[in-house]
Amino acid sequence: MRSWLIPVIPAVVLMVAAPASAGPVPARGISPEEMVQIMTKRGLQAKIGRDSSNTLIISSRVVDVNFDVYFYECENGYCRDIQFAAGWSNSRATPEQINEWNTTKRFVRVYWKPGNVIWAEQDARISRGTTENIDEQLALWPQMLTEFKQFMHL
Repeated sequence: MRSWLIPVIPAVVLMVAAPASAGPVPARGISPEEMVQIMTKRGLQAKIGRDSSNTLIISSRVVDVNFDVYFYECENGYCRDIQFAAGWSNSRATPEQINEWNTTKRFVRVYWKPGNVIWAEQDARISRGTTENIDEQLALWPQMLTEFKQFMHL
């Protein structure tokens, strides 16, 4: 009668002891708290706060650039889309450089605001994906920022 317990116990122990791997992101998306966990597992600092418009964000830093994570398509604390955003004030980037970047690069778009401020943004649809997809976005962002800083002479 108890013989079925012997094979089940090691399997249960392995499931509990196994490290978390890529898991599904449900259709509802993720919460900011879950995003903080994903970012910190990647070794990034991640702090939930609010921007100057009182919008909920996560603040972090990578490749010597401060950036924020914004949340979109949110319902009941879970969001289906995120956006990485970094800004530079007193930029010397020209409209020609910005146009060249936007027409030759895919993953990060750039725009100019009054006061010589430029913004770089990367959008990601994360619902119905996996945490591995989010990890890929977190790996792509610093690569693109490095390329962007060189291109714009920042």
